[in-house]
Amino acid sequence: MQFVSIQFCFYFVSLIVALKLSKQENTRQWVLLFASYIFYAYWDYRFLALLLIQTFVAYLTGLFLARSGNSKQVLVCGITATLIVLGFFKYFNFFIETFCKMFFIINTFNLSIILPVGISFYTFQAISYMIDVYRGTIQSERSLKKIAIYVGFFPQIISGPIVKAHDFLPQLRHEHKVQKENLIQGGQIFLFGVVKKFVIADRLGVCIDAVYNAPAAYCWIAILIAVFTYSFQIYCDFSGYSDMAIGIGKILGYDLGRNFNCPYIASSPSDFWRRWHISLSSWFKEYVYFPLGGNRKGLPRTLLNLMIVMLLSGLWHGASWTFVFWGALHGIASVIQKLFNECYKKFGQQHTSSKTKHILCIIVNFVFVSFCWIPFRSNSFENMFAIIKGLITLQAGIRYVYVYAFIYVGICMLSMVYIAVRRNGNAEYPQLNFAKFSSWILFWMVLLVAVVFSYEGNTAFIYSQF
Repeated sequence: MQFVSIQFCFYFVSLIVALKLSKQENTRQWVLLFASYIFYAYWDYRFLALLLIQTFVAYLTGLFLARSGNSKQVLVCGITATLIVLGFFKYFNFFIETFCKMFFIINTFNLSIILPVGISFYTFQAISYMIDVYRGTIQSERSLKKIAIYVGFFPQIISGPIVKAHDFLPQLRHEHKVQKENLIQGGQIFLFGVVKKFVIADRLGVCIDAVYNAPAAYCWIAILIAVFTYSFQIYCDFSGYSDMAIGIGKILGYDLGRNFNCPYIASSPSDFWRRWHISLSSWFKEYVYFPLGGNRKGLPRTLLNLMIVMLLSGLWHGASWTFVFWGALHGIASVIQKLFNECYKKFGQQHTSSKTKHILCIIVNFVFVSFCWIPFRSNSFENMFAIIKGLITLQAGIRYVYVYAFIYVGICMLSMVYIAVRRNGNAEYPQLNFAKFSSWILFWMVLLVAVVFSYEGNTAFIYSQF
């Protein structure tokens, strides 16, 4: 059930009406939980049982942690059980194939496994709850209903944001009535995401798919355009989904946090990961990087921890060595940045902070990130090498110029320049004041653009496959 569909309109309106008619918060929570399960079952009802299992494991682990005085063995068992489910459905064939290639064994173990939609996201939320209980950040929740709402909350179950337990569960202690203010604010955020996804990202995907499906047929300029255009496609696609999810959450009275903050004006690799997929970056930082020791155990250990986190981040995105390679590239960049920072500290030098240097760092970092997207977007290493070869050899071929690529990339770049200059690099959701007539005109203009220019072809979210 896509967010922008007739089915979802009926579904969401019915949910709002049901919540509006519910007089008690307990009833509203049951309605929300039931609606979340209907939403997930619509994608594939067979995997609803899997969602219930992950939820129940997290719930039981929380109870056992409370009774055992936060035993580490209980935590390990709970996380292991959760990761086994994720590992089987997402990585079984990948690990078997890799093992067979390493030892030159004919692979006869491939299983026809369907990847459950959203499993990477709700699994990480379940783990967040177990670790937060173990650390004492939150208390063990005795209400299975509340854990089920947290793990299966429908706006973000497909592609995030990944909300930590200590950020979401406390919200369930308060009333969440359907209010006009939330509807207005959340509706604008949702519309903002619709434009980014269906107007910009999906139209940019036309030229990108054409080039990546047959890179040997296109000239190097067309390939270069596709490479840089993909940076904006994946940003508008993923942040567009996040905006829609955050907007729906806002309408329902829930805060899902922030998942993007204009990542392409980042001036360094670490700055990029503070701005890109913030919920995943902060999850790895809080639940992997810090437990590994963070930067508290010396420089060599810090560099190793950075590489481990980025490799795991790459593997989280998909069961393919191209994703691991993508993570390794970002890991190497993070290590190099850390070494440079340590050198500055060791020799007592200060970072020069001129506007020219800052702008140059943004450009270099954007180029690096864009080229790192090549293995991420490629279906295989062969496809990746074909793209790189076409660029290095200044390959001749079809001169494919897609006009929407220049229009929408230009709009995105101008928006980022505005945010960097006028907003000090911090993006905020635009909120119209509907007391003004001009706001109504702008709203209907944006809505018209969304209707007229929305792409009607393949509109699947890129991150739904992760």
